[in-house]
Amino acid sequence: MTANVKFFAASALAVSLAVSASAASAATYVEPWTSTPTGGISVAFGDNGLGVDGAETIPGETASTHSYDPGSTFFTDNFAFNLPDGVVGFTLSSIGFLTNSALVVSSFTWNGVALSVTNTPSGDGGNIVMASGGPLPVVAGGPQLLTITGTGGPQAVFSGTATFDAAAPVPEPAAWALMIMGFGGTGALMRRRRATLSVA
Repeated sequence: MTANVKFFAASALAVSLAVSASAASAATYVEPWTSTPTGGISVAFGDNGLGVDGAETIPGETASTHSYDPGSTFFTDNFAFNLPDGVVGFTLSSIGFLTNSALVVSSFTWNGVALSVTNTPSGDGGNIVMASGGPLPVVAGGPQLLTITGTGGPQAVFSGTATFDAAAPVPEPAAWALMIMGFGGTGALMRRRRATLSVA
């Protein structure tokens, strides 16, 4: 192998290791998205492993926190969103067939509102989690906190999707005035027509 080929091979290996190390450095993650959607969006979120330290934050979009106690196996993951007015719904799933990869969700909430969770034991100490909820109201600037708590092995993972729809815009005062004038004009025409019919 020539020196150039060895150099490029070593460089490629170093880059791939650096990329995989940075991707695995945070337990909780949220896919990048726009904080000013004008329609519907879907955002993936999750946890790459309860035993992994760290949490991902995307400035202006979301912040997450992750805590895990290996002794008690208790975990808490929080995802704070920054969405405009609208509605949001969530799904969450996890499949673990062994104790070290099993996850049991005890609480799945949006701003303190409990969402539906089903835990089904499987395999040798494993568990299958299915959870969902929505549509739930979102108020811009208000609390927007998704919290997931439970127990699990250090290799337990989960993934979820948040689906958001922006609220329909509220008409401007000038639009309201125009609508009221239109209703008034329609009423005046109907009244005049009724008066003309009764004279004839």
